[in-house]
Amino acid sequence: MCKRPETKVAPPSEQVSTQEKGEQITPSHTHADRNTSYDWLYFLGPALFWKITPVMPMYITTIIRMLCTHIILSLHYMFVDKENYTNKITQKQLKREKDDYFTAYYLHMWIQIPLQLVFPSMFFSDNSEISQCMLEAFLAHIFVVEPLYYVAHRWLHVPTQMKAMHGFHHLSINTLPSTSLVQNFHEHFLYIATFGPAFFVPYLLVGRQHWVVVGGYLALFDIINAFGHTNIRVRNPLFTSKYSPFTYLFYTPEIHLGHHAYFNANYSLFMPFWDVLFGTYREYKKKDIALLPKNQQDFVFIGHNGGLGHLFTIPELSFYNVYDTYVRTWLPLKLEILLMHCISTMTRMFTSFYSCPRFCISNEYIGRIICLARSPWDYMTPSRYGDVNKDMIKLMRQEHKNKGTRYFGLGNLNKMKQLNDGGIELANMVKEDEYLKDKNIRVWTGDTLTVGSVYHTIADRSEIDSFYYIGAGGKVGTAVCQMLVKARPNLKIRIFSRHQILDHPNISYSTDLKEMAEYEVVLVGKILSGKMYKQALKGVADVRTRVLLDYTVPVMPIEAVQKHPAGIKQMRVGLLTTKQQNNPFLKGYYDICMSHPQNHIVPCHFGCLLNTTLQRETNEVGDICQKEVDKMWRLALARGFSNAELEILS
Repeated sequence: MCKRPETKVAPPSEQVSTQEKGEQITPSHTHADRNTSYDWLYFLGPALFWKITPVMPMYITTIIRMLCTHIILSLHYMFVDKENYTNKITQKQLKREKDDYFTAYYLHMWIQIPLQLVFPSMFFSDNSEISQCMLEAFLAHIFVVEPLYYVAHRWLHVPTQMKAMHGFHHLSINTLPSTSLVQNFHEHFLYIATFGPAFFVPYLLVGRQHWVVVGGYLALFDIINAFGHTNIRVRNPLFTSKYSPFTYLFYTPEIHLGHHAYFNANYSLFMPFWDVLFGTYREYKKKDIALLPKNQQDFVFIGHNGGLGHLFTIPELSFYNVYDTYVRTWLPLKLEILLMHCISTMTRMFTSFYSCPRFCISNEYIGRIICLARSPWDYMTPSRYGDVNKDMIKLMRQEHKNKGTRYFGLGNLNKMKQLNDGGIELANMVKEDEYLKDKNIRVWTGDTLTVGSVYHTIADRSEIDSFYYIGAGGKVGTAVCQMLVKARPNLKIRIFSRHQILDHPNISYSTDLKEMAEYEVVLVGKILSGKMYKQALKGVADVRTRVLLDYTVPVMPIEAVQKHPAGIKQMRVGLLTTKQQNNPFLKGYYDICMSHPQNHIVPCHFGCLLNTTLQRETNEVGDICQKEVDKMWRLALARGFSNAELEILS
């Protein structure tokens, strides 16, 4: 929320990017999520007018503006924010901005339609006049738009207008380039009236303008406006010295970020001259925070792609999607996997790996997730297992050579029993590799903490007296069952498996998936096809199942379960979270591209991070050491992380 700062100006060295104490103004706009399902209709709607006015110019303009915004957002992430683990945007802000940052484009299209009908020569003058129209629009911007915006912006900061409109924009203290487009709906109309004179005034004076100039102006405007909301520090005297004319003619990001921090200063659009003229200019410098060395990288979690749903969450495509849940397309699952395989195959022509942003562990260590450019197809095809393991060895060599990394964790598919016997074969390959064998490389699965997380999901809930377990045949499931029957002597476990591994009076086995309908709680540790669930629930008159607790990675929505008339809830478990928004143990984007909410982390990943801080010098592969489970769980709790709260049975 925006707050009015104290009047005393702190020295630049003491100025920070958080707001100072003062009177709080509560915005009147709603915080309810906006339904964006129909935005594509707003975009396509103007095409209906193609018979009465040209619509191609507005579509060209809008598409160029969208591309510019996305390119700047991606470049800003890659070259500014990716290595800066101190600047983390909240998921709440990302959701709010994602819902609104395209609104300006749709409004522009719908407003341009009547303008083209009423003033056609304002858009369709002769092409030979484009250069002259550009000059006239440039002059109108300097002498009309800039002062007009300054006045309008100051008016928006009147408490009543801030409450009614502008407070929505100022909810974003830490900004992204596209934050520049996020406004209250009614405020967009004010800006249309403010920026429109750039081409409307020349048109009234000389009777000409061209849609190419209008579109170019809007695209360039978006780029410069986005620049002012970046985290780029421009400290060159050319733009900061009081003797340089550029100091007054063109702003830097810190000038506008100062407006977001101070609230009542730096109102100008792109030319600080107006703030200097009216005494509202205020110097602001983002605090220089000491980061750990750029080349430091103590731990790498070797991740994997889970299909198209994961591809959609990478920040290079759209930073607003990084916390999205796994999304299935309308394509059949096998076709999705094949398409993802084609994409990953083409990607390997350029690179074998994909790097996520770095994050800080316990203020001392640096971690990073690096994914193999492999698709689920590779993990489903035994003939490709050798290549996948070789890729992991190649990654270890690369990261040790470049950054001295010795600690490596394995994502879910990268430690499959079929692939490398739960990491055992990979650890042996490290010992035999000519380069790695004497580098003290450590390989961790992190499964010890996964067992702790899944175990406590069931053990801590006394209302669960029996459950059906899908995927208990692996080492995690085996350890969980052994610990549960020891801690809860009356707990009954029914396991869906052809192989009877555990011999205990409270554990029984089934080969009929239909039996899951007899249990209120179903625990899932293995991905089954949606068709299997559909067949299992088909024709069952009395479905007792209330919750399906799923700790598979990735957790894919099971349509047959979620849409069942019995109201079965599919809940993700095996997921740790912290209630502290800024937990000091982890800083940065350790939690993106995983299809789960912010400040959540899969326990195998977190277990590896604990190993890093403990500087564990042994491998964690193969079977689970149950004696270590309680130790790792207590370490996680001590650092403020525990299982996400769930209302399993009401």
